[in-house]
Amino acid sequence: MDYAKKFRTRLENIYEIGELPLPNNPVKQLIRPATLVRKNSLFATTVAGAKANAIWYSLIQTAKLNRLDISKYLNYIFSLLEQRKEVDVEAYLPWNSKVKESCVVAN
Repeated sequence: MDYAKKFRTRLENIYEIGELPLPNNPVKQLIRPATLVRKNSLFATTVAGAKANAIWYSLIQTAKLNRLDISKYLNYIFSLLEQRKEVDVEAYLPWNSKVKESCVVAN
């Protein structure tokens, strides 16, 4: 009851201001990947495993932030590695123009 009394004005604002969203699902969906990474990192039993996890999640999240299709991006990176081309690290980064051309998300 004390909790309900404490946040009564916030609850009333939801009904008075129609633009306020009732559920907080968008916020939960934004926090969820970070929570999963944190939980999955608990299972990294070695320093090398923890570093590999960090690199993997960094690649994925950076690609998302640059609006790339994740599977296309990973395929692009792995194809360059398979070909064993001597390329600069810059060629693998999500903001590289060739990467953007090949991996942009279709609308």
